[in-house]
Amino acid sequence: MIRSRTIFLYVPALAFLLSCAWNSRSEASAAKTLPPGQAMNFTLEGKINTLDHNKLTVHTEENIIFHVSYDDKTEFKSDDDSPASSKDLRVGLMIKVDGDLTESGEIVAQKILLEKSASKK
Repeated sequence: MIRSRTIFLYVPALAFLLSCAWNSRSEASAAKTLPPGQAMNFTLEGKINTLDHNKLTVHTEENIIFHVSYDDKTEFKSDDDSPASSKDLRVGLMIKVDGDLTESGEIVAQKILLEKSASKK
């Protein structure tokens, strides 16, 4: 009688251990498909919240704040397709950022579109 009780204790434990091994194997294969240190293409729209030298924060409509960095390789344009520059950036301005999302969560901007016209909602 004691032996039959111990089997019932081992079966759930064995099922749990097997499921953990399966999850670890699935996570390991997912890690192989996304190499560490590789950035991912990312686009966001929102208002500039803070502005500093080559860095800014963007506040989206979903109440998410993103940290964005830019450099001399970043392309700046106005929404009417006229040229723009980092000097045109100001707090409260709506922008669209195309760039790379890094592991640290920062977006390295490749292109920043300044939306000078009224934002569409």
